[in-house]
Amino acid sequence: MRIALLRTMCAVMHDCAVRMQRMLAIVTLGLVLMSVIPESVHATTGTVVGNLTLKTLPMPQYSDGRTRTIRIWTPANYDASNKARKYPVVYMHDGQNLFDAATSYAGEWRIDETITAMMESGYGGAIVVGIDNSADRLNELSPTWPRSSNEFIKSPSGDKYADFIVKTVKPFIDKNYNTFSDRAHTGVGGSSMGGIISFFIGLRYPAVFGKVLAFSPSFPLYASKKYLAEIAKHDFSKRNAAPRVYFYAGGAGDGAMSEGGIARSLPAVIKALKSAGHPRADLTSYVWDVAQHNEGFWAEVFPTAFEWLFLTDTDRAVMAAKTLAVGFADGDSLTSVTGDLTLDTAWDYGAKVAWKSNLPKVISARGKFTRPTTPQQVVLTATVTVGKVVRSRSFTVQILAR
Repeated sequence: MRIALLRTMCAVMHDCAVRMQRMLAIVTLGLVLMSVIPESVHATTGTVVGNLTLKTLPMPQYSDGRTRTIRIWTPANYDASNKARKYPVVYMHDGQNLFDAATSYAGEWRIDETITAMMESGYGGAIVVGIDNSADRLNELSPTWPRSSNEFIKSPSGDKYADFIVKTVKPFIDKNYNTFSDRAHTGVGGSSMGGIISFFIGLRYPAVFGKVLAFSPSFPLYASKKYLAEIAKHDFSKRNAAPRVYFYAGGAGDGAMSEGGIARSLPAVIKALKSAGHPRADLTSYVWDVAQHNEGFWAEVFPTAFEWLFLTDTDRAVMAAKTLAVGFADGDSLTSVTGDLTLDTAWDYGAKVAWKSNLPKVISARGKFTRPTTPQQVVLTATVTVGKVVRSRSFTVQILAR
């Protein structure tokens, strides 16, 4: 009965640290009880796409002998023996909720499906490491800043948790997996308490983490003057001092601890970062006015945030070129086009696409199609430009006379 009740409560009251403080302890207890699963070498059940490996690591930064399960996701075509192919790595919190609906207590982020879809469209891929939460989640994921209320976060240990990722988890991953270990290819991310600790870790270890994904970061739990003062202490103009940061929050709710309250806290944080010299080009934020505080909304925003944080101009150009398509009206085929052609790319990413044909006046640079007076076989070539990167792709099309 107790477990059933906790499951029901967690389904409707996710992470009440940003909603109703009084219920927070109950929900957190339920989260822990429901998300602990036996360790296995490979977890292939549930909704996982790709490879998911579970590993338990010690946490020597704590003196109580605690350990932690980490969930290491690699793409389906990951080949451990191919040392020449390396991958960027994202370290994320609340690992139970990232990849598999069977282990999540409130829905999953669908990170495995998202990155797999990107790879099918030409992206090279990434490794994502999820660090499971525990009964001490609130303290572990809390910065050591003064809180606006000490009712639930009694002993914040975010500094120790950050050290665990940097000094224990990351060395293990870099030793055992084919990774790019530099800051340009290393990120940290999470939501709610996971969002706030990701931001804290990015400030604490900017030379390690060049990317920060901070979704619904729980700034209202902390004294704003204090954390803004902490931000002001940094000199982001120094080399490797300013990680690329993507902030997101929903707009639902009016209270200070609601998702809307989180959204209202972000402008001051961004202003403080810019005032301390953080490059504007490496900061962005998005507020989804109707979004609530749950995995469903975070899953929807993740693809955009991941693309902004990790994809290079080369990635974008390759993906845009690979997903180019020549479309036409129903009933036509590539050997007998009679309808109007449409020339599209599924992945935009700001790509500029210029079309041309091997026959004059069949297609303009902007993709406008002109039907010839006699049947023609035409080679349509698209040139894709993203920044200084150029890619091209050609199609052979038989066009009937008008």
